[in-house]
Amino acid sequence: MTVEASSPSVVIVGGGAAGSTCALFLARAGIPSTVIDDERTVLKRAWLHNYPGADPVLGLDWLAALRRTAAASGRVTFATGKVVALGRDGARFAAQTDGARVVADTLVLASGQGAAPFLESFGLATADPVQPYVKTNLVVDRWGETSVPGVFACGLLAGWPSQAVICAGSGANVAVRIASKAKGAFWVDHDVPPPAGAPPA
Repeated sequence: MTVEASSPSVVIVGGGAAGSTCALFLARAGIPSTVIDDERTVLKRAWLHNYPGADPVLGLDWLAALRRTAAASGRVTFATGKVVALGRDGARFAAQTDGARVVADTLVLASGQGAAPFLESFGLATADPVQPYVKTNLVVDRWGETSVPGVFACGLLAGWPSQAVICAGSGANVAVRIASKAKGAFWVDHDVPPPAGAPPA
């Protein structure tokens, strides 16, 4: 089955802290995305005790809450599966899993080392890894764009430390860039006043 996402659209490979946060921020900008995840996130083994403003929490509980918020927007589809091929479909990008093929305008790689087998498909520029035990990093600019237009990377693969708060920020950063390009002007998801009846600060 092929899923042809309407334009502009994004396919995100990896649904951990970076990928799911990227999807949430894209949704806030009105841009739909499909997140493909193989459920191998290191958050399964994490006890998050350094997330600013939050009590310590199990990584999977935090991720589940993040995904619920993103899915509630109606603009994010989470698909469980392993990506077996990445490539182009004309001017768009295609991600093939064992059960579906997703085609979108923009590709975000947020799968840590999980995307490594497919990096040569696009001739992406790589660099020596910053963090120990990491196989490779992609060369990205400050917004996470790789050497191939339309392909972005965030989180561990883009050289960010493997901490949930940092990877989440890198995913948000990529989403801001994608949204800004789509809208033709800088876009940012500004904070808003609290709803009526919210507890006073």
